[in-house]
Amino acid sequence: MRKSLLVLAVLGSFAAPAAVMAEEAAVAVEPTPDWTFPSSVGMVSDYIFRGQSQSWGRPSIQASIEADHKSGLYAGFSVESVSDKWLPGATIETDFFGGFRNTIGDSGVGYDVGAVYYAYPGANWEDSVFQPGTKRNSLNTLEGYVAMSYKFLQFKTGRTFTEYFGWTPNNSGVGGGFAGDPKAGVTGDTKGSYFYELNAAYEVVPTYTLSGQIGRQIIAESTGLDISYYKAGVTKAFANGWSVGGFYSASSEPDAYKDFASLSNSGNKSDIAKDKVFISVFKSF
Repeated sequence: MRKSLLVLAVLGSFAAPAAVMAEEAAVAVEPTPDWTFPSSVGMVSDYIFRGQSQSWGRPSIQASIEADHKSGLYAGFSVESVSDKWLPGATIETDFFGGFRNTIGDSGVGYDVGAVYYAYPGANWEDSVFQPGTKRNSLNTLEGYVAMSYKFLQFKTGRTFTEYFGWTPNNSGVGGGFAGDPKAGVTGDTKGSYFYELNAAYEVVPTYTLSGQIGRQIIAESTGLDISYYKAGVTKAFANGWSVGGFYSASSEPDAYKDFASLSNSGNKSDIAKDKVFISVFKSF
C-alpha cells in the first residue's frame, strides 16, 4: 500500500507541472478578441470641463460605452447630466466620438486621432432667459483632436469645426454676455476655437493612481474669454471595477466667468470657473 502511494505521489509530481504547463500554453495561445466593449457608469460631485462647471456646481450622473477594435479603431457614446443655467435649455449632454489609436512600433509612443460631437438634445440658445435679444442657435459642437503619449504622459490638442457651443456675438457678445467683465465677449465667428493640454496618470502603488492636467482653451474671435485650467487628484481602484477619486480643479479664473447670470433664471449667479474640490465614484464593466 505504501509503495502504491509512493508511486502515485511520484507520478503526481510529474503530472502536476505538466498540467500547469498545458494550462499556461492554452492561455498563451488564446486569441485576442477582435472587439472589446469597455463601459462605465457613475457620478461626479461637479462636472468640470476645461476649468468650467457644466453642472452649475451640482452633481452629475455620467455613463459611457465604447467599441474598440484590435486594429486601433474605436467609437463610443457617453451621456452626462448638465445644467440649463450654463447651457441654455440643456439638461443632458450626449457625446459621440470615434477615431484611431495605436503605438509607433516598439517605441512606446502612442497616438490618437479622432473627433467628438457634443450634442444637447432639445436645447437651443433661444431658450435663454435673456429674450427676445437672443436668437435661435444650436449648442451642438464638433471638435477634432490629436494626442501623443509616452508612458504616463499625454499631450492633446483639438479644434472646433463648428461654433464653440453656439457662442456668437448675439448670445455671448461684448457688453452683455458676461457680467463679470463688461469688456469680455465674442466678437465674431467662434469656429476654430482650440485647446491644448498635458495630462499625466501614474500608478504610484497598486490600485492608487495620481493624475494631473494643465491646459488652455482659446475662444476664436473673442476677448477676455480664454482660460487656463489645471487639475490634480488621486483615484483608488477597488474590486469588481469600482473606483473612487478625489480631485482639485483650478483655473486662471477670468473675470468674465465670475458672477455669471443663470441663463434659466437671471436672479441666480455662479462663479463658473472657480477653484474647487470634487469627487468621483464609478463602476467599470
